[in-house]
Order: sequence, then C-alpha cells, then structure tokens
Amino acid sequence: MSSILEKIVHYVETVVATLLVAMAVIGAVDVIIQMVRLFGADGIITPDGITRVLDTVLVVFIVVELFNIALAYLQRRNVIPIVLEAGLVAVVRKLVVFESGGAVLEKAAALAMLILAVGITWFLLRRAGVCPTGDAGTHSE
Repeated sequence: MSSILEKIVHYVETVVATLLVAMAVIGAVDVIIQMVRLFGADGIITPDGITRVLDTVLVVFIVVELFNIALAYLQRRNVIPIVLEAGLVAVVRKLVVFESGGAVLEKAAALAMLILAVGITWFLLRRAGVCPTGDAGTHSE
C-alpha cells in the first residue's frame, strides 16, 4: 500500500514541477510580448509600460524560485533558503510595482515589516547554520 502512495505522491510532484516550468515559459513569452508592445507604433516608452514589464519579469522569477523549491523538495534538500529567496523576490515585486491610492502608508508599512521579517529570519537562520553562507543562487548544502 505504501508503494502505491509513494508512486502517487511522486506523480503529483512531477505534475506540479511540470506545471511550474510551463508557467515560467509562458511568463517569459509574455515578457517578450510586453517588450514588443512597449516599443509600439509611436515608439514612446511610458513609465506604466516599464512597470508592467518589470512586474511580469519578477513574477517569472517567483515562478522559477517555486520550481527551485519543488526541485529541492524532490531531492530532499533544505528548502528554507529557497523559500526565503522566493519571499524576498515577492516582496521586492510589490515594492517595484507599488500602487498608490488608498491606505498608502499602511501598505508601505506592511511591506517594510515583511522585508524586515524576511531579513531577520535570513540572518537568524544563517547564524544558526540552517541557511548556507555561500552563493544563494547555487542552493548547495
């Protein structure tokens, strides 16, 4: 019975990883399309257009980090550093595409607290030896 469950879990993990790769590819194609539209017929680049492209690029980075989390999980590696990286990219994305409007001060305070929380968590985990001190992009133990 447990071997059947293990096979089902492995199949589900593979499907999720495949979907994340597909999302990253679709996101990359969307970035290219937005870049072409950014230099539209009039040739004028608007700040709103640049913000939309940056938002899409950062979303693709988040999907790639989620894929890295899935791979690390499948390889039975420590996923904590990768989760923190994905969280940091997500918070930075919200900073880059910060939308003004109602409750600007509250939104800015919430983003500041998130950045502080991720930073303190990263510092404490690195100090405890849970997060590697080498290049964060390699995800090696």
